[in-house]
Amino acid sequence: MQDFSLQGKVYLGERLSTGKPGKMHWVNDVGLLNITANVSSENRQESYSGQRLTSATLNTGTEVSFSLTLYHATASNLAMGLYGTERTVTSSTVTDEAIPEVEAGDSVILDRGNISSLVITDSNGTPATLVDGTNYQVTSSPGGVLEFLDVTSFTQPFNADYSHGASTDITMFTESPPVRYLMLDGVNTVDGSGERVRGRLYKCKFNPVSQLDLINSSFGELALTGTALFDALSDPDEALGGFGRIELLG
Repeated sequence: MQDFSLQGKVYLGERLSTGKPGKMHWVNDVGLLNITANVSSENRQESYSGQRLTSATLNTGTEVSFSLTLYHATASNLAMGLYGTERTVTSSTVTDEAIPEVEAGDSVILDRGNISSLVITDSNGTPATLVDGTNYQVTSSPGGVLEFLDVTSFTQPFNADYSHGASTDITMFTESPPVRYLMLDGVNTVDGSGERVRGRLYKCKFNPVSQLDLINSSFGELALTGTALFDALSDPDEALGGFGRIELLG
């Protein structure tokens, strides 16, 4: 491979206790994958010439880091960037969800989104039912947002009964820093050569996403960084190396 510009699919997955890759998944469209290597060293200067020339160097460490920019905010990608957990919530119903005391013009957010069949009652001994469009309005069914219009004749607090749709919830910072096995199934796009390349990093420890734009005027992305850890299981094998390898497949 001479001139090169690679594209391809990036897979992330488990690293088994044997050092081999376990279950892998394609992270979808990736805009950037790069590797940065840095060797730190300590220098010694001689003290007899009067010029303090470097007479010896001592390598004190080798660090391999990576950057990975994901274009798709899938649940697994978000969970990885946010050190989170995926939780599947099935569609269901909610009964007697308490609503804080409100005045006309106040908005509240229900516990779940994608709501339907909403009924709001007050706390009277014989509960009265609020009228949609008169006493309140649903500002956003997907967001579970309500605005109250006229509450003067009711006994607060209010209670809400409703149905909600299914969702996938991603928690934030509830898991340890994720470590993944990474593999690039790449192709050289220069002059249509079609040369194939595989790139691997055995132990990728991800940093949390430094910035996640929830509202912006352009395409969103997940810009991830991390450190490729030294893999003591792979290092003794000269065909593997301690961090990863690149395979030129032709």
